[in-house]
Amino acid sequence: MSRSLRTTISALILIVIVVVGIIGYAAAGLAYAQTQVGSADRALNTVISHQNTLNSTFKDIDSKFAGLGSNSTFDPKQARSLVDQFVASAAAAGTTVDQDDTSLVLARAGLSQQAWLTTVARGNLDKEAARIDHARRALASAKIVAADYVLDGHFLQAFLDTAADLETLGAQSANADLAGAKTTLATMRTTADKALQLSTGPGLPSELHALMGDFESLITDFGKLLDAAAAGDDTATTSAETSVQADAGKISSYDFATISTEIDAFYKPLVDGFNAEMAKATA
Repeated sequence: MSRSLRTTISALILIVIVVVGIIGYAAAGLAYAQTQVGSADRALNTVISHQNTLNSTFKDIDSKFAGLGSNSTFDPKQARSLVDQFVASAAAAGTTVDQDDTSLVLARAGLSQQAWLTTVARGNLDKEAARIDHARRALASAKIVAADYVLDGHFLQAFLDTAADLETLGAQSANADLAGAKTTLATMRTTADKALQLSTGPGLPSELHALMGDFESLITDFGKLLDAAAAGDDTATTSAETSVQADAGKISSYDFATISTEIDAFYKPLVDGFNAEMAKATA
């Protein structure tokens, strides 16, 4: 075999080896990238499933609240039970968001591994990374909402406890149970104080702080009424009754529909941001 022929054959063999190597490199890179994308997809789908479940939970609680609000007689104890569910769900949502974000961080890191091998699949990897980034931004909004919901829920719990005490106080007063009324009034003072402290929570309008201030005045004036009644002081009793009626008038004048609208307006940008980012993550 001539030297030139041997050189040609050697060159052809080298070319074949290089081509086979390139094909093998590309195939291995694509296979590895597909594995990483699949793993990231599973993590992302789990996050989406969790968020859908949480949204359904909050919508269910909201519909139950709406049912209570449409009744002619509002039961604060029933509402308290729903608020307890709301707070528990919000706390669980915060925990889930943290866990989901951790899983997305790990999935995102996996997309950058073995970069030398995945050059040919970089487009798919970058697209998946962008979806994860959108999901993480959505979770950042969800985390804020969940934490704020817990704080607002604690206010609602204290407020409804105060409202329940007020109902009990009214029944005891109607039955001339002065001793029972004084005990209830002391409990009501504690719950109202707590609600007043929590009334400046995230997204809660200033009207709620003013409302709890009026509750505090009602409690003080009701205490004067009970003391006057126990002492048989008609003049003091009449004066205290007038004050109690004025306090009750202030409390009943608050427009809770407007307050609810203001709370919704506070959370709307966060909720809209969550929905927008999650839509991009699922695109």
